This record gives sequence, C-alpha cells and structure tokens, in this order.
Amino acid sequence: MIQKHPRHRLARAYYLGPRSYFLTICTSQRRKLFTDQRLVELLVNELAQFRSQGFSIYAYCFMPDHCHILAVAMTDTSDLAKAVRAFKGVSAAHVRALGIRNLWQRDYYDHILRSGQSFDATAAYIFENPVRSGLASDAHDWPFSGSFVFDWKKLGSASAKRPV
Repeated sequence: MIQKHPRHRLARAYYLGPRSYFLTICTSQRRKLFTDQRLVELLVNELAQFRSQGFSIYAYCFMPDHCHILAVAMTDTSDLAKAVRAFKGVSAAHVRALGIRNLWQRDYYDHILRSGQSFDATAAYIFENPVRSGLASDAHDWPFSGSFVFDWKKLGSASAKRPV
C-alpha cells in the first residue's frame, strides 16, 4: 500500500491575498547546488516570477542546498502556491541548460507571518543563516543574499553586534 505524504498546508484561502510568507525551498535530495554563482544569479533573476504574481521579495538567501524567501503578497489576487509553482517551474527549466536536472524538492515549507511578527526580524533571521551555519563570519560577506525592497548590505550587521 502506498502511503500518502501527510498534508501540512493550511486551507487554500490562507495563501491568497495580502499576507507575508517565510518560505524554505530545498534542492532535490538536498544537493549542494547553490554554491555556483552563475546558478544562483539565474535563480535570483527568476525570483521575478514572484513579482509577476503580485509579491514583493523582502529578503532572500540561497544556502548550498536550500533557499529562504520572505515574500510579501501585495494584492488581493496574490496566490502563494501559484507563485512558488511559477518560480520552481521556470527556474528548473532554465537550469537544464546548465546540465542540472531535478532542481527542486517536490514540496516547500511555508510560515505565514502573523500581524505581530516583524518583517525585519524575519529578514534578519534569513540574512544571518550563513553565519549560523558557519559559512560566513558576517552576513554581509555572503554573496547569495539580498532584497528587492531595500539595500540590506548598507544596514549594520547583526553578527557584528553579537557579544564575543
């Protein structure tokens, strides 16, 4: 008997309209593909798929085997599932030219930010991910992070403020 994967999504209505989402999207088999600058630049360009679906990308970070995205739905017709599907589909098609097959895991993880949760705290969490993982001593040194809303690298470093 084939066992179905347990459903971890909320009802579809929670993914429509103006909300903010913290996403984690992993590579297939957690392969460490996102160490190649050309590949990551291509994927950053493909984040435009979110914008075309009515989302603003407040923060993103590509780690070796996954990416984090803080996406903010800007319209009543914004549809998270459709935006993620567009991003994963178009980016997977484009990386085939680089010889990469099966780029993404089938699913993704999402967290809907509640009204009391801070965009800035969530963005800081995303930007600090390479530091927590031991890949960079300062988040500003990680080349695969950014925002389409503000120039986050001009902000002070959270890791520099941490006591030694």
